[in-house]
Amino acid sequence: MSILEVIVLALIQGITEFLPISSSGHLALARWLFGWEDPGLDFDVAVHAGTLLAIIWAFRREIVAVLRGLRLSPQEAARAPRIDGLTPRRLVALGFVATLPLVIIGAPLYETLESDLRGPTVAAAFLLVTGVLIALAEWRARRLGSESLTAMTMPRAVVIGVAQALAALPGISRAGMCIVAGVSLGHSREAAARFAFWLALPALTGAGALAVRAVIEEGVAGRIGHLAIGAVVSCAAALLAIRALLWLTRSRSLAPFAVWCLAAGAATLIARAAGA
Repeated sequence: MSILEVIVLALIQGITEFLPISSSGHLALARWLFGWEDPGLDFDVAVHAGTLLAIIWAFRREIVAVLRGLRLSPQEAARAPRIDGLTPRRLVALGFVATLPLVIIGAPLYETLESDLRGPTVAAAFLLVTGVLIALAEWRARRLGSESLTAMTMPRAVVIGVAQALAALPGISRAGMCIVAGVSLGHSREAAARFAFWLALPALTGAGALAVRAVIEEGVAGRIGHLAIGAVVSCAAALLAIRALLWLTRSRSLAPFAVWCLAAGAATLIARAAGA
């Protein structure tokens, strides 16, 4: 695996992990487009570590506030500053409930279908699905999406969690499905995106743990220099993507993401049909 491959794939992972355009789908398309081999499980571990570090750094103040809030008594917690309009205990409870479908549905689905669905054709088809759903969510956001996270309920968290679990399929965006579900339930784009970021913490931790376990079981040899570069590049790219998504959901539209997914998916399917 060359340094160029490491940098390009790490950039794609970092940028697309938090934008609603599917990291797994874009990695599959990149490998097909450039004729590269699968970089291996150890590389997956490295770039997941980089993106996890990025979300921890970007939300470090909020994470510290949550950890401090969990140590307070119920009376003290009621008077403590809110995080995204929620008490720390409420935010953690909602995140736990929303993560359960990923554990129950997403992890088994990932392990069962991962090797069979990593090709460009399947990824492109699911990118079209992601694009259509984001376009519908943007249409709804312009009419109904206005509630903050203070309106989040346990049933809504479960629905968002089920949507997130579908991202085990390559081409289905985890962030995109969380935002689509959140907006469809009446939340603003920004509120849905911020909840998606909170759910990224356990999701990335779990995905990294699965990859580490697979590395240990299969005995994949480490490539320390390449892996370190991949982790750093994916972390830096992810930090930029996080800021970009928060800015876009606060003041702009989700339409460009829908157009991108539709264009990338359609172009790939046409190329595949032509024999590429």
